[in-house]
Amino acid sequence: MASGFKLLCLAVALHMSSIGLCADEKYYRAAVHEIRQYNDESSSGSELISKNMELYNQAADIASFENCDILVYAEKGLFPSKKSNSSWFIYYAEDVPSGNERANPCDEEEYSDRPILKNLSCIAQEHSLTVVATLIDIKKCIVSEDCERTTINYCVSNADECPEDGIYRFNTQVVFNNRGTLIARYYKAHPFFEEGITTPKYAANVYYKTNYGIFVSYIGFDFFFYDSVKGVEKPWINAVTYANWWFDHTPFNYFSVSNQQAWSMDNGVAVLSSDVHEPNLGSLGSGIYIPGKGALIYSYNPDGKSKLLISNVPKSNSLSDNESLNTKFYYIDEDGTGTELNGEEPRNFKSQCSIDVLGEETSSFTDYRCHKTEVHQYTFTKLNDTSGQIDTCSNGFCCSLSYAAESMNETFYFGVSGHRLKFYDTYWFGVQACFLARCEDVDGKQCRNFLLTSDTIFDDVEIKGSFETKHIYPHAMDTELRLTDRNEWKFDGVSSMSYESAKIFSWETHEILVFMGLYGRVSEQTDLKTISKMD
Repeated sequence: MASGFKLLCLAVALHMSSIGLCADEKYYRAAVHEIRQYNDESSSGSELISKNMELYNQAADIASFENCDILVYAEKGLFPSKKSNSSWFIYYAEDVPSGNERANPCDEEEYSDRPILKNLSCIAQEHSLTVVATLIDIKKCIVSEDCERTTINYCVSNADECPEDGIYRFNTQVVFNNRGTLIARYYKAHPFFEEGITTPKYAANVYYKTNYGIFVSYIGFDFFFYDSVKGVEKPWINAVTYANWWFDHTPFNYFSVSNQQAWSMDNGVAVLSSDVHEPNLGSLGSGIYIPGKGALIYSYNPDGKSKLLISNVPKSNSLSDNESLNTKFYYIDEDGTGTELNGEEPRNFKSQCSIDVLGEETSSFTDYRCHKTEVHQYTFTKLNDTSGQIDTCSNGFCCSLSYAAESMNETFYFGVSGHRLKFYDTYWFGVQACFLARCEDVDGKQCRNFLLTSDTIFDDVEIKGSFETKHIYPHAMDTELRLTDRNEWKFDGVSSMSYESAKIFSWETHEILVFMGLYGRVSEQTDLKTISKMD
């Protein structure tokens, strides 16, 4: 951001804050940052962190100008991926105190040798923001017969239980209040194949209180597991602050923004989600969501740009039709200049993204690639007519599809599965799911290449399932991976989802359904151990 504009913004923001335009009785104002990281392979680790911290500060400038109360940064946003050393960042871990200690690294001299903590604390203090970010917490192994609750994840009774180097390193979400005081420290419960990162022995939900609500922290892969669902069942929780470095996986219920929205809607809590922007890894997609409405604002486009998304968020997690959210969408250039987007975010998606079809290697940062989950356990039925009904069962779980389309010149399948999902030969996830998708056969196998665009107009669609779980995630996406307008589809929260195309159709609105489905998670069938141990 140009210095003149930055100073003007900060002056206006401070004035607005002084006259009490921050969180009011009904709303708080939230910002989420999708970062395109500075990533020069020739730079040292400290240089990479410093450059990306500058990007954090630029986002905070805009959030402060927009009078935000809370700003959420992405998972490992300070630590870009390096092909030469995927775990380089663990050498820049810092000793993070518990939130109970109420440390203020910006003000306290003892943190002068912990630059990440100090800078994050100062960003919060100088911009009067609650700041949510991730870093790596380093802890020496403690050997004791009487481990305290605050040290239980790095305290053992026998020295033989310590790591070989005597060190634990946790992927950690920290929260600083608007005075720069550290008020929460959360360890990622389920690291996603993260080399050098410790899985905590005792995962704990971490809640923190602000003057506008009570929040809980999660990171990335944690959303896949039942402990995060249990963690938001408290009626007094306003929202989840969700830092993630997501990797999109087909089917589309594993795509970032669709998953974020569905998680918010099923679990009845707002989600403030920030992602890293690296499309060639399948990483992008951030937003702010509430249960009834879904996305208040979101970004999902492989354009190679950093973004800041801002919205008023109702404390009640409900919204009437005439309420203004005052949403703002900013692109942030490399020099810090913030440019506001007016209107819908453009889309740069091509028709397909599968690494298996297109190959992994890409010379372009914005050449979007997606990964896959196994779908061989699904029973697929091809849609052959422009209207009809399909009834399918899989492992005792049954789903029905009724639909009417204006044409059927593209390949669509209805998939149903009551089998557990094998994920990267490491996890079993209990699943009951059914979906309608545009997809193609690969090597004689049905529906293996999921396509991102479509010209097929569905007038109406209804999916019903015999779910045995109460945790059912609804998904609906239009061509070029837009979240389908919430006015066009309904979910009864139990077993049925329906879609009806807008009565007045416009090609310019891109309201063409490409994916719709219900994804049920059966927690009793989910195993956190390796398949070999389970078998």
